Parts: sequence; C-alpha cells; structure tokens
Amino acid sequence: MQNNFIKDQFGVVDRINPHEKTIYFIFTGHHSQKDDGYFENFDGAEFVVDTLNEHGIKGSFFPTGVCFEVEKYKPAFCKILDGGHYLSSHSYAHLLLCSYENRDENLVTRETIVSDNVEMERVLQEIGLTREQYVWFVPPYEYYNQWSADVYRDLGYKLANPTPGLVTSMDWMGADHPEYHSAELMINNIFEFEKEHTLNGAIILIHAMDYPIRGHEDRPYRYLGDIITRLKALGYGFKSFWDVIESEK
Repeated sequence: MQNNFIKDQFGVVDRINPHEKTIYFIFTGHHSQKDDGYFENFDGAEFVVDTLNEHGIKGSFFPTGVCFEVEKYKPAFCKILDGGHYLSSHSYAHLLLCSYENRDENLVTRETIVSDNVEMERVLQEIGLTREQYVWFVPPYEYYNQWSADVYRDLGYKLANPTPGLVTSMDWMGADHPEYHSAELMINNIFEFEKEHTLNGAIILIHAMDYPIRGHEDRPYRYLGDIITRLKALGYGFKSFWDVIESEK
C-alpha cells in the first residue's frame, strides 16, 4: 500500500495518511555533554514507554546517539525495543544545521553531517538495528533548510517532523521565554487543533526530557496517559513508524 505523505516546503513529511483517523506520537531526546545532561536529557523516556505500554499503543523514539552512550538510559532502550516501539535517529550530537536568524545560512558542512551520521549509525547497529529499520529520521532541533534536508536524503533517509500548528515541541521553554506555553496550554492546543483541522495523520512530538527550567507538573510528557485517553475517546487510533515501513513493503 502506498502511503499518502503531506510534506513541508523542504519535502519533509509532517502528516501521514490524512484520510485515516490515526496519530503518530514521536519522542525525541538528547543528553547535553557540556553539563552532563542537566538541561537536555532523556530522563522521561522510561515514563513515556511505560505509559504507551499501559495504553497498548506504539510510539516512535528519536534520541540522539549520545543518549545511547549514557548508562542510565540503557533500561529505557531495552523497554523501547522489547515493547515493539520504533527507534531511530535524531543525529548523534544534536547538530544545529542552520541559523535561526537566516535559515539559508548553513552552520555545518556536508562532511560534518556525514561524520555525525557515521557515529549515529554505529550506536544503532550496536543494539541490533539495520539500515532498513532506522530509515526514518527526525532532524535535530526539528530545524533544517533545503540543503541539509537534501543531504540527509542523499544519505538514504526519509525525514519527518511534527505537524505544523501543534505546539508540544515548545516544551523546552521556561516561563520567562516570550513564547512560553504551559503544559496545560500545550495540551489544550492539541484538542483545539483537532476541532479545527482534525488530527488525522498528525505527527505529535513531545520531548522525553526533564528540562530544569520547567517544574515537574509543567512537562507535557507527564500527561501522556490523559492525552491518549482523550484522543481514544474521540475515536483516534495510533501507529508508529514501524507501521509506515511495513505498509510500504
């Protein structure tokens, strides 16, 4: 079966089969090496995968390669794999590919991307994944331009990003940030978006991170179970990128 992919201006997929009442949850994470994971981490991963398992649904995880090298995350990776969830790449070192001030300005070279990707593929292969399995890729920072998107495609990847209009990926901002959204506002946004546009084929990103500038109760992933329950009540089903791969065979 051919999937119907909705893509952004750079050819990156941000909706999958919008004729189906199906949602794709993706969870990214990075372990910042300069502060030993204080700001960016993968500390929410076990909670997320336990919640998905409890609700009987599959999610898709896109951590950076650095996370695989951190001992405390090994149980989370075991749970992701044992639970049949999708696991792939978010780059190795969380590269910022282009400038926020000028998106056309590249901040990395092709050689840097290739070198980073070699390291990422190494850690994925060490846990037994094959290239055919980790073919889907979420760009670091969910931010890229035409050039960097094309580089990753040249390396054989298919790129995905959150559906525009959903704001859960802003969950890294503290209360002093001008674009700060509380967890409550982010969750409300999901259901307001659903009323106006539907969530058919939507890709919803939530960071599986404990950002220190947000309190425990202000982290959207902590409410994943409630979000799933409400979406199920609206008639939505859930798929992972395993389903996308299988449907194209």
